[in-house]
Amino acid sequence: MPGFTFQHLYSTEQSFAKVLLDSQFDQKRMAVLDEKQCRLFADFYAAYPIQKWETGDCIVLLEGMIYDQPEEVVKTKVHNFCSGQNTAWQLQSWLHQRDGEFVLLIYRRTNQQLFLWNDWLGRLPVYLFQDRIQFVIGRDIRQLRHLVGITSFDPYALATTLLFGFALGEKSLWQNISYLPPGTLLKADCIKNSIEISDNQFLGFRTDDLKHYDPKILLNDLTEATQNRLEKVKNPALSLSGGLDSRLMAGIFKQIGLNIPAFTYQDAAGSADADFKAVNDIVRQLQWRQNHQFIALQNPGEEQIRQLMELKQGLNYAGMAFIIPFLEYFNNHHFSMFTGDGGDKVLADLRPSIRIKSFPALLNFLLHKFGRISLSQAAKWSGLEISALKTYLIGQLESYNSSPAMAYTDFLLRERGRKWLFEGEDRNRAFCWSTTPFYSQPFTPAALSVSMNRKTYGKMFLELFRILPGNLETIVNPNWNLPLNQQNSIRKLYFRQRLKYSLPWSQILFADSAAKIPLIQTFSESSEQLKNLSHRGLQLSIIDFEKTFNADFVQEILGLSFIQ
Repeated sequence: MPGFTFQHLYSTEQSFAKVLLDSQFDQKRMAVLDEKQCRLFADFYAAYPIQKWETGDCIVLLEGMIYDQPEEVVKTKVHNFCSGQNTAWQLQSWLHQRDGEFVLLIYRRTNQQLFLWNDWLGRLPVYLFQDRIQFVIGRDIRQLRHLVGITSFDPYALATTLLFGFALGEKSLWQNISYLPPGTLLKADCIKNSIEISDNQFLGFRTDDLKHYDPKILLNDLTEATQNRLEKVKNPALSLSGGLDSRLMAGIFKQIGLNIPAFTYQDAAGSADADFKAVNDIVRQLQWRQNHQFIALQNPGEEQIRQLMELKQGLNYAGMAFIIPFLEYFNNHHFSMFTGDGGDKVLADLRPSIRIKSFPALLNFLLHKFGRISLSQAAKWSGLEISALKTYLIGQLESYNSSPAMAYTDFLLRERGRKWLFEGEDRNRAFCWSTTPFYSQPFTPAALSVSMNRKTYGKMFLELFRILPGNLETIVNPNWNLPLNQQNSIRKLYFRQRLKYSLPWSQILFADSAAKIPLIQTFSESSEQLKNLSHRGLQLSIIDFEKTFNADFVQEILGLSFIQ
């Protein structure tokens, strides 16, 4: 993965024990700082946004983009901090108001202090390791794992990865490697060997209950965020599916008179088949066909699985390996990617489909809706007692400091949104810069403040589509097999879903699981690879694997088995 890595050794008697891993693909390496106890470097490719400069006694590294401010304004704010005119907290306050996806590092040579700020949502994942010998912080978890020698899974993170596809809270999949929270100020003193991380609240993911809003103002905010990105991003292209999110992006591009290239993948498994008619209708009604292209993909093989797991070290769902050729197409043609990521979070009704009165009930509902194996299986294979795992999961849900029903919304935003979507989009950045205006200032907090009643049945999308050209609300949403303007039919569909989750028999896990699939035949030496997982604490036999009928779980295990 591209990105920075900072390593500091606490003792002057130590030296860097491990040689850095080579850069991946066609990336280059920039040495920013190389001293006896500290080193800072960054891997990048030609189109990856990262820049270094110096001001006074400070070395500055900015990774990512700030879209709503000119470069000279950003550099002035940095200079004011470096020269002592503003404090770190004042700079943090200014950065929290910015629309961007970035990490800013400033190293002051005279007192050997490192300051780090990330954006208000933590859009670029940053990983942290600290023990009695050193601390390492960086964007490339592969490099971080290598430098600190971590080979073991965190048992609770492993259990939740098996359950949901991602770890919860600030845990990563790996023992003692955590996520840096969003909107954070980190201060490291390399003389005192201390690290301070500012208290953080999840600044961007606060929901409210605003009953009245003007959809035109909201659309203007989203359009402005899109235009700000277009001014900074090189060679933009749209990843277009038939769903509502990227469809809304296409409508905005049409409204501002910009027919950028748009691409839709056709995977060999047929998971996107339902989207094709919708995509064809979208490009026809927007008169965009001449700039649109379908890209056919093959079934992923062992090579693609290995490549994906090498990039993200198990933090990406292994079943997404099929998309790598699609990303390589963007890379080979020097495109930057616009996506609709986040639209399904900030514009959708995120309430549970049944009434939830307690946190144990919420956990049961989450396991039923998103779980891929049972709680007991996840506990067994992670080496945990089922009671301990259940206590951990309920404690994580309670830590949101909200009611059980609102904690469901928090789970979708804080956990599934941040860990599933942010990590997925970051995978794309190994090949091309990827961005979405659905996570932007001031659009995101404004959208999240709108009451869920205004969003139910896709009504918020419907209001926005009616302002845009193309009559996009008349095109079938593949997820519902209905267009947005058929609100009565959508209400009936939601009623059937609520009924399904309310019935007692629906609480049986995996009633809707995918059929067992012979993925094991795709990979060589699978038995030995699965056996080797026991060295990391995952007690899974080939018999266990063959009995598993959940397709997502099968993909996850195959992926984990390839991590070295």
